[in-house]
Amino acid sequence: MLLLLNSTCFFLTDDKRAGIAYFQELFLLLVVAATACLFVAWKWVYQSKTSLWIIFMGCLLPVISAVLANLNFGQPLAYGLLEERRFFQYLVFFPTLFLLVKASPTQEELAKYFLYVALFCATLGFAYYLGIIPQNQVASFTVDDWTQYEDLLRPNRFRIGSPFVTVAVFMVMYSMKDRVTLGRLAILLYFVAYLWLVMQTRQTMLVWALAGVWIFRKRIDSLMKLSALGVMVLVVSYLLVPEFYHEQFARFDALLFDATSGPGVRDTTVSVILDAISANNYFGMGALSLQWNGGFSRIYNSHFYLADVGIFGVYHRYGFLTPVVVLMFYGGFIWVMRQCSDKGNLLAALQLSFVVSMLNITLSNALTFSGDVYGMAAAFFLYYAKLQMADAPLNANLEQVNYGQFQYRNYKLE
Repeated sequence: MLLLLNSTCFFLTDDKRAGIAYFQELFLLLVVAATACLFVAWKWVYQSKTSLWIIFMGCLLPVISAVLANLNFGQPLAYGLLEERRFFQYLVFFPTLFLLVKASPTQEELAKYFLYVALFCATLGFAYYLGIIPQNQVASFTVDDWTQYEDLLRPNRFRIGSPFVTVAVFMVMYSMKDRVTLGRLAILLYFVAYLWLVMQTRQTMLVWALAGVWIFRKRIDSLMKLSALGVMVLVVSYLLVPEFYHEQFARFDALLFDATSGPGVRDTTVSVILDAISANNYFGMGALSLQWNGGFSRIYNSHFYLADVGIFGVYHRYGFLTPVVVLMFYGGFIWVMRQCSDKGNLLAALQLSFVVSMLNITLSNALTFSGDVYGMAAAFFLYYAKLQMADAPLNANLEQVNYGQFQYRNYKLE
């Protein structure tokens, strides 16, 4: 249930216009409350340096941003914390770790749970896409009606559970590296259809393609089998519904043209950020909430959103402190991942997802908006690292008891 709620599939956000209003804030409140209780009653939270990394990412960073916004713009701290509420998603680390210790799932069992949640997110996304579940028209997040331009290019777009689905796709591809089966291929094609028809994110399309090449780089035979089966399915479906593919090719051409035709809103936003921080003596300026006097619309322009520009959004928040923040995020999570040496398909997929976001640092908003995934993943890595460390001395002793005397006896016989 925690995995399902943490997938954000039920939350109403500005990038998918589907979900339950204020459910995200309620969930974050429960996560913060659970974390506070665990700090009082559970000693495990004090037994790892990973907890310090989570506190830095999930508590210190949003407070710093809120304080800077208050100093630069006069925004009340409450609105600053509301704007940076996604940082609190890192705190899901603590209840996740608690449930892992209590339930003791294997990596394979946890991977199944994760896959089920990703399939649920994709199915829910298709339900919105097909009109089975109506969009939420009540809450408004933006000052300008920018969605009208998005709808012309990418109509019926819903990014429900996007990070979870991406990790699940990597996990399925890792499982297909040794053995390609029709069931796994069907799941992969289902996710691909969800990406193209529902999420409609060009950056994610490229990431999935590059990840597939990386995963199958040493198994060309599996890659060829996967490609052959995929082409076969596409050819058969094209013969059945050719009009559908003609429409998708036209959409692909439009998306490609939009991505390559001159400077866009992101370029303008980056230029504004660089000029603003330079004029502010390279001190960070925090982030403004749309709920407070219209946010950045009255200061810069109505299309200014820090969520769209990756590392530059971090730079606007923290200014000259950005290198420290970036080093703590990427360096800290790399350290967390390295603690677990034996990684199954799920942990390997989470690691690959993180590496891809690190390579795409200029546009990736993983640091500010993916605390739900990486806070949870940190708990996974820490839990299985602890298990492996606990098993290592036992295995060493068993090996010495079982084989030491036989080795000595064989030596004497020789």
